[in-house]
Amino acid sequence: GALTLIPSLVAFPLAGSLLRAGATTTTISAFVTTLVMVGVITAPMEVKSLGKKFTLLRNGLSFIAALIIAVIMGGILG
Repeated sequence: GALTLIPSLVAFPLAGSLLRAGATTTTISAFVTTLVMVGVITAPMEVKSLGKKFTLLRNGLSFIAALIIAVIMGGILG
């Protein structure tokens, strides 16, 4: 999700299709969470506006949080 730039309105139906096709809840949770929280494609613009240190810290912490959320969601719903 971090490497894509698609609207959430497209991501949620896509996630549902992937889930019906056999993807795990953990995988889908990681995809949707990183799509919203981590911005690799938008990072250059963020660096210009907020600085390199902030961008790297925010994206790094968001990625770690997304993985934790995915594992928790997989445990609850999986």
